[in-house]
Parts: sequence; C-alpha cells; structure tokens
Amino acid sequence: MKKLLPAILIFLFVSIGSPIVRAQEAGEHSQTEEAKDESPIKTAWKWVNLLILLGGIGYLLKKPTLEFFETRKKEITAGLDRAKTAQEESGRRMSDIEMRLARLSEEIASLRTQADTESAKEREKILEDARRDMERLVDQSRQEVDRIARGIERDIKARIADAVIDRAGHTLETQMTEDDQKRVVVRFLSKV
Repeated sequence: MKKLLPAILIFLFVSIGSPIVRAQEAGEHSQTEEAKDESPIKTAWKWVNLLILLGGIGYLLKKPTLEFFETRKKEITAGLDRAKTAQEESGRRMSDIEMRLARLSEEIASLRTQADTESAKEREKILEDARRDMERLVDQSRQEVDRIARGIERDIKARIADAVIDRAGHTLETQMTEDDQKRVVVRFLSKV
C-alpha cells in the first residue's frame, strides 16, 4: 500500500493540476497580447508539476532500477569470474600439453626401444618353436623309418623262414618215408 500511495498522489496531482493550468490558459487566452506572456505562477506551477512527476517516476523506478543494476553487476562479476577460471584452466591445460609435447620424443624413443626388444624376444621365441617342431619332426621321421625297417625285417625273416621251410619240406619229402611222416603227425597231434 505504501508503494501505491505516492503513485496515487502523483496521478491525482497531475490530473487535477493539468485542468487548472488549462483553465487558466483558456481564461488568459482571451486577454491581450501582453497578458499572453506566461505569468511567473504559471511557470512555477509547470516546474513544480515537472519536478513532482520526475520525483514520482524516480521514486517508483528506484527499486527496480537498483535491482536491475545489482543483478547486472552480479552477472558481469560472475561472467568475469568464469572467464578468469576458464583462462586459468586453459593456461594449465596449455602447460600440460607443452610438457607432453616436450616428452613426446622421449616417449617415442622409449616405445621404439621397447618394440625392438619385444620383437627380438618374439623372433627368438619363433625360432625356438621352429627348432622344437623340427626336432619333433625328425624324431617322428626316425620312428617311422624304424617302424618301416622293422616291418621290412619281419617280412624278410618271414620270407626266409618260408623259403627254409619250403626247402626243408622239399628235403624231407625226398628223404622221409611214409612211416616217418606218420610219426611226425602222431607226435604233432599228441602235443595239441
């Protein structure tokens, strides 16, 4: 209510004062040319009305204007603080990047040395695996050759035995009589 009171007073004063000034102007309109000049009261009344109007407007706009400027001041201060923080952060990041770039050649050399070491180890591992595979294949080949040799040896022995038996049988047929053959058969049957 206190805020509305000055506004109401200013409105009433301006609305009442304006018709009075107009009435005076109309009454004086009929006067002579000399009287047409403004009277000091009329001039003073206009200045008082202007001052009251400006004072009322100033009074009514004082709080919103102060709030606006205070809010704007806070926004600008916050913006400056954010800008300062962002500048500090970007400076820190820039120095980090510069340090990384300075260490980059060292890291590249280190990585190259590490890669050479790892490739040498890998090469040795591959060579060792190849040697083991070769030895395993040689062992398998030897075992296969031994197996084939034993098979051939058995085959040769079997042929030799067959040949000896054939030869012995052929010899026995010519030298063995029929009674000798019966005895061999009977002896064979008695063992079984």
